[in-house]
Amino acid sequence: MSSPSKVVGAFAIVAAVLWWQWPTITGQDSRTDVVLLTDGFLTSTQTPVTYRIHEDGRSLRWETGATSWCDAAQAVRKIEQDVDPAAIVLSFGTTSGCDATAVTDAVKAAGGHTVLVVSQPGASGIEVAAEEAGANVIDPSRYVGDQLTATSMPCQWWDNCTADGTVPVRAADGSLTPEGGDRVARMIVAQLP
Repeated sequence: MSSPSKVVGAFAIVAAVLWWQWPTITGQDSRTDVVLLTDGFLTSTQTPVTYRIHEDGRSLRWETGATSWCDAAQAVRKIEQDVDPAAIVLSFGTTSGCDATAVTDAVKAAGGHTVLVVSQPGASGIEVAAEEAGANVIDPSRYVGDQLTATSMPCQWWDNCTADGTVPVRAADGSLTPEGGDRVARMIVAQLP
């Protein structure tokens, strides 16, 4: 092999390595696609939600910086600055105890990032404010019911059904079952950019 051929070969190897490692070198490999900021509604089924979003090929981060709509805007600002996600998913119960603009402030704090607001069955009232602020609202009640009690719903094609053709989606305390969490996660993934 002649000297120019060695140089070209070495250059090609270096170029290939740089091309392969470019996302790591530039920090793009650390970007988080989706950040979930929620109260116990979704965190009670963290595993199925995480699996469904990862299965869609997206990275995910669960944030605990807020416990209600009252402190959501501040947490969203921090997420937007620190993580720069493609989408922020918000889900909290009612706005009782908060300023009337808490939902609007949280959505606007995202600085133009896609915001998905998952309304919680039995805790409505935020949908209109979220939509007017520019969020995509996900209403999971058709798949998980609209009451805060134990609920079973008719099976969908992806469910492991009981003998009566239903699947339990809410526990006695109103929390989501793993099956209910999977249903909500499917709705979230369908709305992601």
